[in-house]
Amino acid sequence: MSASPTQPTDDLSALSWVQDELRRSLEVANKALRRYLKEAENASDLDTVDPSVLRQARSQLHQSVGVLELVGLAAPAQVLRAAEAALQRLSAKPRLITLSAVHAIEHGCFAVLEFIDRTLAGKPVPPLALFPQYRTLQELAAASRVHPADLWAVPWSWRSLPPDHAAQPQSPEPTLVEEIEADLLALMRNPLPRTAVRMSERFANLGAGSSGRLATLWQLAAAFFEAQRDGLLVLDAYSKRIGSRLLSQLRTATGGGHGAGNEPSERLAHDLLFFCAQAAVTGMQAAGPRLAAVRAIYGLSGEPAVDLEVPRLGKFDPAWVAQARKRITAAKEVWSAVAGGDVDRLSMLSEQFSLVADSLQRLYPDGGALGRALQVAVAQAAATGHEPPADLAMEVATALLYLDASIDDGDFDQPETAERIQRLAQRIEQVRQGRDPGTLERWMEDLYRRVSDRQTMGSVVQELRASLSEVEKHIDQYFRDPAQREVLIPVPGQLSAMRGVLSVLGLDQASAAVLRMRDDVDALASTEVDPQRAIQAGTFDRLADNLGALSFLIDMVSVQPAMAKSLFRFDAATGLLSATVARADRPTGFDAFDPQPGQRAAQDTDAMA
Repeated sequence: MSASPTQPTDDLSALSWVQDELRRSLEVANKALRRYLKEAENASDLDTVDPSVLRQARSQLHQSVGVLELVGLAAPAQVLRAAEAALQRLSAKPRLITLSAVHAIEHGCFAVLEFIDRTLAGKPVPPLALFPQYRTLQELAAASRVHPADLWAVPWSWRSLPPDHAAQPQSPEPTLVEEIEADLLALMRNPLPRTAVRMSERFANLGAGSSGRLATLWQLAAAFFEAQRDGLLVLDAYSKRIGSRLLSQLRTATGGGHGAGNEPSERLAHDLLFFCAQAAVTGMQAAGPRLAAVRAIYGLSGEPAVDLEVPRLGKFDPAWVAQARKRITAAKEVWSAVAGGDVDRLSMLSEQFSLVADSLQRLYPDGGALGRALQVAVAQAAATGHEPPADLAMEVATALLYLDASIDDGDFDQPETAERIQRLAQRIEQVRQGRDPGTLERWMEDLYRRVSDRQTMGSVVQELRASLSEVEKHIDQYFRDPAQREVLIPVPGQLSAMRGVLSVLGLDQASAAVLRMRDDVDALASTEVDPQRAIQAGTFDRLADNLGALSFLIDMVSVQPAMAKSLFRFDAATGLLSATVARADRPTGFDAFDPQPGQRAAQDTDAMA
């Protein structure tokens, strides 16, 4: 079993398709909640407030949970399920719908959307980063259980752990239970390593004296306390509660019997495994033998430490981010025009950059400093009535480029972000005052390179789309009238050019498919090939299917270049390029030639005849 929940799945295509719909659904839910809260504040009697608004919000949350489960994102789905449960409870007691409650649900939604954004951007965060919002929502829903293991992506399964040769077999006698209870109380009051050592030894002995699932449970407990002994686990409320749950399981086991009530708790075992995975094993601090055995048998890899108390996600309203992106894009356009000599647009600078400054203040640490520097710079440029000097034009453009790129990354509160915001403001101020801002920092050079690569990729995708459109047009003309072989003459050259671009991009499967398409088109353009036989042999269908697959691949390259390389396979035997994931039917230019139900089977039979 792979236990690397911090890694994204290779196939993100389904998630990229539903991202916008999820965003809209959650926006609708949050707006409905805000509307209900506003109506409730203005109404003298809550009975006069329309309850259908709350039903609409619950419906949107419920649908979003289903969508996330379908695309395999269990942890975000769990967060929205908690939001739905919270809203259901609040709906039964409308007076509990306060501004803080609405904020809790909103920020849970924001965290889920940011988690998805980061996953699609190739910068995934551990699912446990969602726990602060999940905990708040579970508390709002008055849930009986709130535990970080609920967001852990590793499913539970009982496994036999290797025997502990240092342990002495022991059965759960009442005197042992009393000793364990005393040590548990001592651990909660003063977590000393020697107490954790005794606990680990006692549960290891219990594991050696038991069999089956109960042995696995006690061995997991022994590993858990060994991690505590070595200081690999932070003692928090969740790890402390493990002790009382183990004590309850011990008392059940002491009672004897083999009924369902005496079966070891799977949830307790899963929570113990969770803590074994969370143990901060590093090169400096290795795992003890019991913890190492558990991690080896369950395939637990090292996971980054996650602060369960401090929210990392959902700090910003996605609407603010979208708004900032639009404002910065508009500011870039106006500044570029003015710097290029279009002085008629000087009057637009002040308003446009004041909006950018507002977004900076909302999203970035010390964003106000850069906002003020930009506003002063554009005011100075507007006052002259001429285009700004080249050095000032470059510094403002660099700042806007950085903001554009950082919004795409979503890194608003990283430590280096505050430094860079301050440095950009300083450089603008220095240039404005006629001083030398110094050489470009390394991160600025990297920024220019990233922007250049992104623009290049956009141009390449646009060129591929244009070439594919031309190929589709010529092949469509031929399909409609196979007697017009001359329309195919430019197609092999166009396909060869596309193949070269696809090869440079590392899309080898697509390149092989285009080579096969070129050979098929060459054959169709030959006077020696009977079009009817080509139809029966499936050549027309193969070309049409490959054109559709290429269109899909180019769409994917525009948003997820790395993923496009792994999602498509070329089958040399059939000559078909196909996606490795299911997708909805996509309209093409060859709808008129698509066989109706039953026709393809008949064509295949004719071809074999």
